[in-house]
Amino acid sequence: MNFRSLFFSTLCLLAVGTVFTACEDDDDDSWNNGATVALPKNRVFILNEGIYGKNNASLTFYNPATKEIVPDLFFSQNGYKLGDTAQDMIEYNGELYIVMNGSNYITRLSGAGVELARYEFTAEEGQPRYATADDGKVYVTLYSGNVARLDAKTLNMEAMVKVGNNPEQIIEEDDKLYCVNSGWGYDNRLSIIDLKTFKEAEQVEIFANPQRIVECNDRIFIQGYGAAYPDPYTYPVALFDPQTKTYTEIGRGTNMAAYGALLYVANTQTSDWENFTTDFYTYDTRTGKVNSESFLKNAPEELSTGNVYMLDINQENGEIYVGVTYYEAGNGDIYRFKADGTFVEKFESGGQSPNAMVGLD
Repeated sequence: MNFRSLFFSTLCLLAVGTVFTACEDDDDDSWNNGATVALPKNRVFILNEGIYGKNNASLTFYNPATKEIVPDLFFSQNGYKLGDTAQDMIEYNGELYIVMNGSNYITRLSGAGVELARYEFTAEEGQPRYATADDGKVYVTLYSGNVARLDAKTLNMEAMVKVGNNPEQIIEEDDKLYCVNSGWGYDNRLSIIDLKTFKEAEQVEIFANPQRIVECNDRIFIQGYGAAYPDPYTYPVALFDPQTKTYTEIGRGTNMAAYGALLYVANTQTSDWENFTTDFYTYDTRTGKVNSESFLKNAPEELSTGNVYMLDINQENGEIYVGVTYYEAGNGDIYRFKADGTFVEKFESGGQSPNAMVGLD
């Protein structure tokens, strides 16, 4: 599909200018209040990381029903750019939270991408990395070695807890926060924080240089590099047992996502950062077994040699989105698949290095 920046003008143009409307009935579209571009009920947002120091991070809107795209939606809705190096995006209570690593802030957006609140971290507080939310609070990992707790509505800072070195991804599970600490390659710990006290983190040794952590069917999975540069990376994917504080490796991978009882894994490998090979597989939490057969059907052959930078699943319907990066060479590509893995289409991400997707309905 050719990249289109139509702002739905072929669908619902009301007048010449920048005001458009959605073409789907919605009993409650209050989340569109304040929007220059009114969005339909079924929405997909793609976060483009951009290039560090270039101030070119962006948020792309994609309409799964019409396949129309609005690139740089954040600018269209707010009149100013998102900023430098978008690191993470999560959904909470129908709203978006975006973590800006280079610009040192977290923003709360309406379901239409209109900015509602922002918190700018100080140099002492550290650069933000990843976020999770629960019970009216947003928790952010900071490269100062802390996890911050903010009010989810106002984004006012409430408290911080010391964790490990350079904490990365974070999740909430059973009234506890779990975050992995990379130490830029020289930490090997998982930090566990009791949300009831939010005072001290328990430290559990895992493998070196962990990067990601997800929950799938009440199971916790961790992915990372497995070594510090220049040692060879092994890219372990492991199942962590919170009762015994031990882990079991289930395979290799560079990206992972969860939906239902399945953990989806993409494993991209390269020896020269020019040629890539990517394999896809699943892990079934019900059986404890890996299915090495790719969960993608009729995928374009080029995807097997793509540098996969994003693997996300629309939690509203199970559709799979795979993002490929070309770094500074150009905008990334998104491959969309149905929940059963059937290929739907490929489209340009609207920015460089797509790294997160959120679906709302």
